[in-house]
Amino acid sequence: MLDERFGHEIHLKDRPLGTPTENDFEFVKVNVPRLKQGHFLVRNLWMSVDPYMRGRMRDAKSYLPPFQLNKPLEGDCVGQIIESKNNQFKVGEYVHSNFGWREFWTSMSGSGITKINPKSTPIQHYLGVLGRTGLTAYVGILKIGELKNEGKNNTVFVSAASGAVGSVACQIAKIMGCHVVGSTSSLEKVRWLLDEAKIDDAFNYKEVGEDNISPQLRKLCPNGIDIYFDNVGGNHLYAALDNMNPFGRIVLCGMISQYNVPSFPNPKSGSPNLFLAISNRLKIQGFIVRDHYHMLGEFCTNMSKWIGEGKIKSEETVFEGLKNAPKAFIGLFKGEKMGKMLVKI
Repeated sequence: MLDERFGHEIHLKDRPLGTPTENDFEFVKVNVPRLKQGHFLVRNLWMSVDPYMRGRMRDAKSYLPPFQLNKPLEGDCVGQIIESKNNQFKVGEYVHSNFGWREFWTSMSGSGITKINPKSTPIQHYLGVLGRTGLTAYVGILKIGELKNEGKNNTVFVSAASGAVGSVACQIAKIMGCHVVGSTSSLEKVRWLLDEAKIDDAFNYKEVGEDNISPQLRKLCPNGIDIYFDNVGGNHLYAALDNMNPFGRIVLCGMISQYNVPSFPNPKSGSPNLFLAISNRLKIQGFIVRDHYHMLGEFCTNMSKWIGEGKIKSEETVFEGLKNAPKAFIGLFKGEKMGKMLVKI
């Protein structure tokens, strides 16, 4: 039972124009309601911040509704049940939900809530490598990218390769036997990709220069690219198009370089070399991970096995305290992370 019946939430105060600032968010003290029969109360322990959340800060139609102003934001989180009047959810159990950006939340029925086992893996992994992040990489590289077991003949390029999704996509491609090249934003991240993720080549696009990504790929992928896993868009996408092999596949997972452009998602001009998709008979497909939850069982089985065998390594960047969640989110767009960006509440 709580001694004090209040907690804190992060609300969206204003819709950002360009890159979000801390002034767009508000740290709000709220009452924690008394439980009714059938309800249970959860104290959040970890929450995730992810680039897709930027799109929900716009008042625009998308695959998810926009966040409401002066209301708590939402996102993946894991927490522990601290009070319950529901026989199906007991005090002390750990759960995964979409009620992030707050210290406490109450469920009336348990709908959409998943129990997790804190003994099998650190609970924050359910927000990263064993959660929606890992599933996104798994679906993107294997299903959308159509990567089969004969991956030894494939060259795979992954942008934002040291990020939460990109790092897992790289390592799955290596497990499948591919030649893997990644781009990232610092020498430290290049070293991690080479030394820990064990990919074949990596480069710092900031050092190379945005206009020189294409020749850099030509150098590192002399036999062309068969699969491009795109997390960035913009110049990375154009450079990949320059170097794709006939019948190659481009997996459109995210376009973080474009999210803070005022005209996004309706840019004034498209790729100057998109015709290459026709001449090279490329498959270009975007995807949303929520359309592929039927693959969760397969994913969890394989990912757990790979982690146990030491074939998948994961990194985390952790901000302490709910109050710092906006800083963590803004850091996504400044390259201030390695692997998964998390907030320890």
